[in-house]
Amino acid sequence: MDERSGIIFHQLLRAHHNAHMTALAKRGVGDVGSPHLLVALSHYPDDPAQAPTQKELADRLHIAPPTIAASLKCLERQGYVARRTDERDARRNRISITRKGRDALEAGMQAFRQVDDAMFRGFTPQEREQVQAFHRRMLENLYQIGGQDAECPPPPLPHIPNERKCDPC
Repeated sequence: MDERSGIIFHQLLRAHHNAHMTALAKRGVGDVGSPHLLVALSHYPDDPAQAPTQKELADRLHIAPPTIAASLKCLERQGYVARRTDERDARRNRISITRKGRDALEAGMQAFRQVDDAMFRGFTPQEREQVQAFHRRMLENLYQIGGQDAECPPPPLPHIPNERKCDPC
């Protein structure tokens, strides 16, 4: 295989990322800086007593607590998440996704589906599955040679596009 394969793959990743950012902006959710946090929070019940603490969320996502704190502060300021004091321990805050956060997440998922449908236009379902299998295999190969942080396991597939820092924070 020649070096052009790597260049084409990099161009594909950049074009995919740019198409997602455009689709998100068109839906008014281009400012969500940490979509993977919204995804994680959306899996918890709406009951504030069952919402995760900041530390639990950091542990679940394998993200350093200061990084989670900064991302949550930004998402909270934008109205996508809410912090509530734990009823059993006033020193802890429970983090939950808001209605605005759920709406942004749904708009984001629609944008991702739209971009992926356009990207795979003309592919048969079998070809789509084959491409995904190739990508998983390439990802595993890269993980084996150091393509992941040694202390953190790889994120579950499918993966949400790269985390962005929000501008107002």
